[in-house]
Parts: sequence; C-alpha cells; structure tokens
Amino acid sequence: MAWAKPIIREIECGMEINMYGPDADDAGVLF
Repeated sequence: MAWAKPIIREIECGMEINMYGPDADDAGVLF
C-alpha cells in the first residue's frame, strides 16, 4: 500500500497533527 509508508512517517514525525487535524491540509493531501 502506497499510503502505508507516509502514514508511518506522519505518525512518527507528527502524531499530534494526525489526531489534532485529520481534516487538515496535510492530512487531506496524504489521503
């Protein structure tokens, strides 16, 4: 899965961003 790699990186780099703003621009671009 292509999104498996970025997801892991996102969680390690900024897990708070994922939980804080799931609909943020960063999350939107990733998903």
